[in-house]
Amino acid sequence: MPLPIHVRYEIVFLSNHPKGPQQSHMDVAKAVHCNISTVKYWLNRWTQSKDLTHSTRSGRPRVTTEKQDQQITSLAKEQPFFTAQDITNQLEWRAVIVSKRTVCRRLNEADARYRRSMSKPLLTEHHRQNRLRWAQHHKATDWNQVIFSDETTVRLNSVKGLVWNFSGNKKVVRTVKHTIKVNVWGCFSSKGFGRIICFGQNLDAKFMCSIYKYGLLPTAKKQFGNDPRPWKQQEENNPKHRSKLATHWREEKRIEKIDWPSMPPDIAPIENLWPEMGESTLFSSQVKSPVLSSRVESSRAKIFL
Repeated sequence: MPLPIHVRYEIVFLSNHPKGPQQSHMDVAKAVHCNISTVKYWLNRWTQSKDLTHSTRSGRPRVTTEKQDQQITSLAKEQPFFTAQDITNQLEWRAVIVSKRTVCRRLNEADARYRRSMSKPLLTEHHRQNRLRWAQHHKATDWNQVIFSDETTVRLNSVKGLVWNFSGNKKVVRTVKHTIKVNVWGCFSSKGFGRIICFGQNLDAKFMCSIYKYGLLPTAKKQFGNDPRPWKQQEENNPKHRSKLATHWREEKRIEKIDWPSMPPDIAPIENLWPEMGESTLFSSQVKSPVLSSRVESSRAKIFL
């Protein structure tokens, strides 16, 4: 292991500096815990060049030129689904003979990592124009007067994402065939979290109206009851939200709903809440559905403490 740079300067100070103790080589070696030969080496370096940094070493010469490094990077950018072996084959066709390992190193040097691509919805020009019109229309919207609501499904022992596996020690996650799950409806505004409703049945338009009655309206009354300014509701373009029954129910109760563009970006803040609640809820052993529901509600309280 190379000697740290500050220890090298400490050797010079202890041995040669006019204001130092000017100790012998043996005493300096004991003070910095290294060999006498190491002390002599760095003192000679200081005498010759006054430089104690790492000297440039020849090492193994690079098998690729700067231009070839650019070719490797350009191929990866032009053909992002190419593997390192595909890029190696393309270079060989261009009379550039390098190994797959070299290609991987050059791409790593360019800060490239071969990972899963991000999945985003394909937007047409119509979608883009709708997004733009929506943003311009809501420039003056007071988002402090909006209740954001959404639904999700919380599953116990669900396996998601990638894990690090090491040779001889692979990560094993125990799963069951039919996982316990609970459907959750929740809402919040700038004034805090509203009611949360857990249910096991499939959500339809009729039950959606029941959720509005026992979840949305009590939250609005509690948070905006004494506020003379009108409040609005925001929810996604789910068919149950846009059904005739749910629309008629909101109109009867004079609930103003913020229009939401088709194929919208994930800008509703409540979308960021579900992962937080899931992380604090799901890591447990065998539980039943009612217990899972209570844990969902308790995790909601912990997040907003």
